[in-house]
Amino acid sequence: MSAVNKIIGVCRFSYLGDAGFRTLKGGAEEAAAILYAPGRMQRRFAYFENICLPSLAAQTDPDFTLVALIGDTMPFHFRKRLKRLADKYPFLRIATLEAAGPLNSTRRAFRRGLDEEEADFITGFRLDDDDAVGRDYIERTREIADNLIKLGWATAEVPAAVCFHRGIYWDMKRDEDQFWDYSEPQPLGLASAMIHHPDSQHNIYRWNHRKLACNARCWIDPHEYMFVRTLHGHNDSDRSIPPGARQLPDWQARKLFRERFGLNPKRLLPMMQKLQEEGSGMARQLAAEARADASGTGDDT
Repeated sequence: MSAVNKIIGVCRFSYLGDAGFRTLKGGAEEAAAILYAPGRMQRRFAYFENICLPSLAAQTDPDFTLVALIGDTMPFHFRKRLKRLADKYPFLRIATLEAAGPLNSTRRAFRRGLDEEEADFITGFRLDDDDAVGRDYIERTREIADNLIKLGWATAEVPAAVCFHRGIYWDMKRDEDQFWDYSEPQPLGLASAMIHHPDSQHNIYRWNHRKLACNARCWIDPHEYMFVRTLHGHNDSDRSIPPGARQLPDWQARKLFRERFGLNPKRLLPMMQKLQEEGSGMARQLAAEARADASGTGDDT
């Protein structure tokens, strides 16, 4: 009898954990105020609803689950909006957890993605709310993971990773030359999955992606376009166009968005441009207010 292998993804959707985010440096209350600020959450939902979820809804293999990991401090009106998305997309589940470290919280989130029946393996992938994966990502990952299990590369004791290295960097901050073709020299958290036992201490969040190949067996494909990674100035992690990336013409990027990622560039690109303009305007206004307060020239002085 072949092993039961479940494909489950985890997206930390503004999850206020105990570590891993720059916003925690000011304390939990300040981090919560930043994470759940209306302007920020408007952007996060825009990315999630128009980039991440459509690419998953377009998958050639629909037999998977994406768990949106959220904190129990998230305001209820945002939780209701996520619930409406879960009603729309059958693959989406919501896991509400208290603050915990990245490994403990994601281990629990992957378990929430399992149905009542037991699984021999979870092939767990990670995905940010502002990124996308290729339309055949689940199909290809399942095929490769099942073969690695049969080969004995992945066992209950020894995890293995399936890593796709090529994708598109989309720099929304630029007026021109927004799209770049790049094959990562190391596994990226995006478009990488780990095959592990459901009760294992390991999952794809266990190691920084730069250290993944030092700690797990890795199957790597540097050829297929398998991810879209966005840069917009509001990423929690530092992102930039990697040295050596090749600029993609707009027409080619639009074609790949439609055919490889199930996205609608005609609607998506103007929407994201407007979102960036609104965000820049808000940032300028806040900076001006901060300067006015610092110089004592505010309206209430």
